[in-house]
Amino acid sequence: MKRLGLAGLLILLLAVSISPFLTQAQDNMMTDKHVCDSTLMTLLLVAEGDYGFHSMQDTSTFEKGQLQPLFDTMMMGMDTMSGDEMMATEEPMMGGDMMATEEPMMGDNMMDTVMLAPGVLPDEDQACTDLRAELESFFYDHWAMMGDSSMSNGG
Repeated sequence: MKRLGLAGLLILLLAVSISPFLTQAQDNMMTDKHVCDSTLMTLLLVAEGDYGFHSMQDTSTFEKGQLQPLFDTMMMGMDTMSGDEMMATEEPMMGGDMMATEEPMMGDNMMDTVMLAPGVLPDEDQACTDLRAELESFFYDHWAMMGDSSMSNGG
């Protein structure tokens, strides 16, 4: 009986001494990914899936959370599409008809335009802040180019 008690005590001591290492290993697995807010990950999904955005960062290092199945489905769809099919799906977005409402925004009076502050969350992971700024710049440039092309095409 004493041996069983001694063995139990040794197992308990071993478990207590190993537990911080197990917790630290688990924490390291969780912190390997950048955890951002759901709005940023939704913007990334839309930008990659609908607009052909490719980040300068490795987006696989970002936790996608509940959106992960949508990212996976999008990536499977991209893997099966040929280059010609991908270009065909992007062409409708470049149509001049869509830009009829863009002209007031792209007017000559840019000095009267209010500059909105970028969306930065307090204590946000720097990688998330950088991705947010990259996406904002991508969307602005994308739509500004579309506005320029529709105006030059007589739109």
